[in-house]
Parts: sequence; C-alpha cells; structure tokens
Amino acid sequence: MVRENTVLAVVLNYLPTAANYALAIAYIVVLTRYIPLTQYGYYNALFAIINSIGALIPIPGISGAIAREGAIEYARGGDVKPYFSAMVFMSLIMAVIYGLLIALATPFYIGNGIPRWMLGTAYIYVGVVFIQSIAGALGLYLWLVGRVASQGMGLTINILAMRVMQVLLIIIMRNVYALAISVFLGSLAQFIYYLGIVRGIADPLAGVGVVKNRIKGFLEFGFQSWLLGYMGTLSYNLLMYLVYVYLGPEFTGIYGLASAIANAVTALGPAVSTVMNSRLSQGLGIGIDVSRTFRDYAIPSFIAASLLAQLIVLALPILPTIGIISGGYVKSIPYASVLLGYTPLAVIVNIYTSYYWVVGRGWYALIANIAGLGLGILAYVLFHSLGIYMAIASNYLIYALTLVVFWFSERWSIRSIDVLVIGLSLVLTLISSCTLLISDLPITWPLIQLINIAVLIAALYIFKPLPRSLINQVPGFARPMITPFIKSE
Repeated sequence: MVRENTVLAVVLNYLPTAANYALAIAYIVVLTRYIPLTQYGYYNALFAIINSIGALIPIPGISGAIAREGAIEYARGGDVKPYFSAMVFMSLIMAVIYGLLIALATPFYIGNGIPRWMLGTAYIYVGVVFIQSIAGALGLYLWLVGRVASQGMGLTINILAMRVMQVLLIIIMRNVYALAISVFLGSLAQFIYYLGIVRGIADPLAGVGVVKNRIKGFLEFGFQSWLLGYMGTLSYNLLMYLVYVYLGPEFTGIYGLASAIANAVTALGPAVSTVMNSRLSQGLGIGIDVSRTFRDYAIPSFIAASLLAQLIVLALPILPTIGIISGGYVKSIPYASVLLGYTPLAVIVNIYTSYYWVVGRGWYALIANIAGLGLGILAYVLFHSLGIYMAIASNYLIYALTLVVFWFSERWSIRSIDVLVIGLSLVLTLISSCTLLISDLPITWPLIQLINIAVLIAALYIFKPLPRSLINQVPGFARPMITPFIKSE
C-alpha cells in the first residue's frame, strides 16, 4: 500500500494556497493598477453565478463517493481500476452538463447587469470545466490510493502556472480576460502533470458496471458529498452575489478582495480534509480508530488557522505602504481584517463536515450546515442595509451556528484542555482582527496583534495540545520547533 507522509501531504495540499498568495503579491500589484475596481466587481459577480450553477450538479459528489469506496477496497488489497474508470465516466458527464449550463445561462448573466463584452470569460470557462473534470478524476484516483502528496503537487502546479500567467496577461491585456485565460492555462498544466504521473486515463466505459452495481450506495454518499460541498460553495458565492445585488459592483470588488485574503486561511480546511479523508477511508477498510485519527488532524488545524489568521492581520496595514494594494482596493483592508476572525471556525467546520461524511454521518453534517447557512444568509437579507460588515457578520453566523449543531452531537466539555486552548486561540484571533479597525489608537497595531500571538504561543507551550503522532510526520529540522507543544503522553 502506498503511504505518503501525512504532514507532507497536508503541506502539498495547502501549498497551492501558499503559492497562490505568495505569487498574489505580484498579482494584486498589477490587478489593482491595471484593472478597474468596478470591472473586477462585475467579474466576481459573474463567476459567483457560474460557480453556483456548477454546485447544483451532484456528479462530483458521486465521484467522491466512488473514490471513498475505492479507497476502502484498496486498503483491503482489491482492484481499484474499475473505480478509476467509473470516476472518469462520471467526470465526462459532469463536463458536458456543466458546459451546456454555462452557455445556456447567458440571458441570466445579462439580466443581472453583467456587461456583454465580459461574457467571453464565461465561455472560456467552459474549456476549463472539461479539463478540470478529467483532471479531477485523475486526482481522485491518486487520493484513493493514498498518494495525496502527489495530488497536492498537481494543484500547486495549477496555481503556479495560473498566477504567473495572470501577472503577465494583466500587464498585456489590462482587463479581466487575463484572469479567465490564466485559469484555463493553469488547469491545463495540472491535467498534463496528473496524466504523466498516473500514466494514462482509464476507459470510462469500463466503469459503467461499477456505477450500475453500486448505484444505491454511490447515490447516498454521493448526494451527501454533493450537498455538503454545495453548502460551502453557496455560502461564498451567494453572499458575493447578494453583495453585488444590494451594494453594486464596486463594493463587490472590495468584498471580493477581502474574501480572497481570508481564503488564505480557510483553504487550510480542504487541504487537511483531503489528506484526512484518504486516511480515514482506508482506515475504515482495516479497522483503525478513526475518531482518534480525526482528533489528531482537527486540533492542530484549528490552532494553525488561528496563528495564520493573526499573522495576516499583522501584515495587512503595511500592504498599501509597500505598494501591494493600491487605489480603491485599499478600502478592502479593514473588511479583510474583520473577516479573518471567522476563519478558524470555517476551517474546523470543514474538517468536521468531512469527518462526518466519511464515517457515514453525512446527513447530520448536512443538517448542521443547512442550519448555519440558512440563518446566516437570512440575517444578511434582513439587515443588508448595514453594508459589507453585515455580510461579514453573516459569515460568522454561518460557521458559529453550524458548530453549535455539531456540539449537540459531540458535547465538547469546557473542562477539556484541548477545548480551552481552542477557545483561547479563537478569542485571541477575534481580538487581533477586530481591534485593527480602531485606527485612532496606534496601540491597536501592531502591539495588540503581537501580544495575542505571544499569549497563544505561551498557552501552547504550557498546555501542549498537539498530538504525539505529529512528531513522526514532520521533517527532522522541524521537530525541535514543535516538540515543546507536543503532549507528554
């Protein structure tokens, strides 16, 4: 059985985001100089609609269910080629349906005020859909055989190619077509990498039998996976669309950049879940204690998200000074700061949702996500006159309420050291992110942010919440750095 290093796998699955934001320094510089804020707002609104349309199609969830069954079969020493073929078959169906819907939705784009000259970016995305559908099947194959580090490398190549081309094309084209074309080229690079490492694509027709024979199980887990994924997609894209409807394209551009900054942290959730789900699925096949494995992923992830959010908040005020963000885009900084406060909640909700799906409790996770999303969106619709800050408050409501529903199942004890450390890290993150807005008091930056980071590190040293299993997963040079925070037993 292939088993790639767990921490390396998490790093490589988060590396696309890290590379994304490292290169995004150059990207944001050219974006804020050469593409008007209003044009960027229209582009965000258009792709919020397109992504919401794609999220309505349940086929990726079914492919995920096929991969889950394939991982269990692989752990038991079975043949996984039929599962690979089935994923390719479903991905081709997905590409055809999604591509047609993007094209047929043109009147809806125009009816929502999207300029006609910008519609070509949607048609370019049809090509992205076909390439990404097949690349997705190849990536799921790597996932089910435990090669999640290789899967993450493909995503990293996508981001690197996309960001480099974005910078070059924005300088040359100076409009949002540069963004659409670069996404196409990044997806193509990822597809070529996966094709080379997997060494071919399985015959899709050979997977029809697997789909027909196990359709009931695939549909149950597939619809759970699709609906759970749809909740995450909807929470982002629907809020973006509502900001566009209520506040217009300029504020959509501001909120879009603030959300992109916050996504530097929230992307940690899917990165961890990708690796964790592969391990848990294989663990179900060989009978390991999946609940303990889950905790070994969840606790370090929440703490890492809190530290990362506070570090980004610490850096935000200097971005305009050094020329990274300019023009009207500078208005996004205070909104990004407050938005970063909710990001640890989003990370842990993503990980909990993934865990519940893998162990067969996906319907409960769906109820939790629906409750949070429904009440959060309703709050924004009712109080949207409060502006972008109400959209940000809705993000907090969505994930806080979702965790409340999970609490009814988990019943975390506040006497637990792990829960206390997690609670402290969240409170410190909220203080760091929200006090940045008090611009009249210089003491709020960077002193408060530095104090909060120091307090969190001290708490980690005292209470040592990190699991011992982590020590064997990191490179030798990193072990002395995390050993002081590892549990003694």
